[in-house]
Amino acid sequence: MTIPTNILALIFVLSFLIVFHEGGHFLVAKLFKFPVEIFSLGFGKRLFGWKKNETDYRISLIPLGGYVKVVGLGPDESDVVAGTAETAVTQPGTRFQRLLILFAGPGVNLVLAFLLTALAFLIGVEVAKYKGEAPVVKVVDRESPAERAGIRAGDRIATISGRPVKTWEEVELETGLAPREELTVGIERDGKPLTLRLTPEPRSKYDIGYTGLNPYIPAVVARVVPGYPGAKAGLQVGDQIVSVGGKPVVLYFEVVRFIREAASTFDKDGPKPIEMIVSRNGATMTLNVVPVKEGENWRIGFAPREETVLRRFSLGEALAASLRENVRQVQVTGQIVGRLFRGSGSIRQFSGPIDIAKFSGEAVRTGPAALLVLMGMLSLQLGILNLLPIPLLDGGQISVTLLESVARRDFPLRVKERLLQAGFVFLVLVMVTVLYFDVLKNVSF
Repeated sequence: MTIPTNILALIFVLSFLIVFHEGGHFLVAKLFKFPVEIFSLGFGKRLFGWKKNETDYRISLIPLGGYVKVVGLGPDESDVVAGTAETAVTQPGTRFQRLLILFAGPGVNLVLAFLLTALAFLIGVEVAKYKGEAPVVKVVDRESPAERAGIRAGDRIATISGRPVKTWEEVELETGLAPREELTVGIERDGKPLTLRLTPEPRSKYDIGYTGLNPYIPAVVARVVPGYPGAKAGLQVGDQIVSVGGKPVVLYFEVVRFIREAASTFDKDGPKPIEMIVSRNGATMTLNVVPVKEGENWRIGFAPREETVLRRFSLGEALAASLRENVRQVQVTGQIVGRLFRGSGSIRQFSGPIDIAKFSGEAVRTGPAALLVLMGMLSLQLGILNLLPIPLLDGGQISVTLLESVARRDFPLRVKERLLQAGFVFLVLVMVTVLYFDVLKNVSF
């Protein structure tokens, strides 16, 4: 039932965001009395809909977005997809009004992101407790980037690349977004400041920067993945893992480390059982687990129990928290795009339709607050994306309109058509690339 739920959740989330985005264009166009020919969810052939006054409200064949066709804004995405560029020669309204219509779609998404996130904080958002704690290192993985950098257990991380960090959430964000990039890390050790250089390694299917820095997460089993070695060996939810391969453990990351060490010879000698002692209902028992290899890692298939806290605020606090979170998300997006252009980022960190469907399904199954947080984040990303100065997007048309204002004349229709076609080709290439990695990340062959 997971896949159908994911698909339905994806359809709901995208449809909701697109209706508001295009509704922004539509309402401002109507305010300035621009004729609106089409309000469409999707591109391509019209499947069904209705017509009211001069506007055709429709559902179209290709569910990859939507558009509002406003007479007077020139050729748009619908013309490129349909292979036509029929538009009015004389454009109603002023350029300033056209700019407001173009800004309205992304603007609504930005406002919607703020409101959805605030509503989530009003309801209450469950987050891992350690993420809000001071970044004091509890465990450093052996042969990890952190160990090579000279970081030790007990060190407190103070700055990363000159930016102060006060919580584990900030540390994970700064390092996770920077695989392959050398970072300057300021730490406090025994009351003395030190500066070290740390280069996170790309790990997981999303190329998240791995450092080997670990907070306090106890070795208690919260979830066992069906069909994996842990489940087959008899590992159960609630088990406290006491030792791995004869080595005592307290923290989850010690379990990961000792399994990695025990499996270091598996590539040469083949997998062998690893002895795990667990405490269950006051009694201890021994399990023999044979890890399975996924990519470069050996796994037994369980998730640790993370103590969570409920972030719930009053109306004023929720609005302030939403503003901070959205500003942070904008900064993160800028960092990802900047690192991508510098060559230190990874296209794998972008999510395509399969990822978004999976995240949407998980959010629906988790609860309304999680769904609102996800929708707020996607709305923000949709608003930012559409403001980029790329032909075919709102930002591209805004750029052209601003240039026309400087030149004090409208550019020839043929020029605008060529710009849109170039933007269409560029966006198709980007979408195909993201989809390719999306498939690699989520589909097993």
